[in-house]
Amino acid sequence: MPELRGSVLHQQALTVMGLFTGLTLTALVLILNSAASFHAPIGPLSSQQYFEVVSSYVAAVGAVSSVAIIAFLEVAGGISPTFSFVDKMGTALFFVSVFGFMGVLPLLLAPFTSGGAAVVLVLEVVLLGTYFVGRLRPTTDPRAGSDPLARQGPGMRPPPR
Repeated sequence: MPELRGSVLHQQALTVMGLFTGLTLTALVLILNSAASFHAPIGPLSSQQYFEVVSSYVAAVGAVSSVAIIAFLEVAGGISPTFSFVDKMGTALFFVSVFGFMGVLPLLLAPFTSGGAAVVLVLEVVLLGTYFVGRLRPTTDPRAGSDPLARQGPGMRPPPR
């Protein structure tokens, strides 16, 4: 039985990880069941090389997502503490699987529409860049003030000692 209190954040992240794992493994099944669609020469790759790269990449993203789910299950269930090695590994694999799935999308579109794949890739790069630049900027919320706990919202402050 778990001796630690489970992490609510990790419990919520399990839903997201389940979604990405399901999407990735569904994409792998579709690739393997409709192999002819993914036997197209793309750039310098022959049709066979492209098929092998796409199927291996999607399978690797699925494997990473599966291991991240196992790590998050342990932290969410209270078996492993937050900020432990298992938690840090799960978080790293979470980001690898999310960004990996973002890489899958243009690859899946490439045999059908190279222009669409390029648009999706550019959109992902622009949105990720915007996200990371936004993370670096300080908050402009006037309610935040200088108290970092004020950003947590009402009822979220820890009890006074």
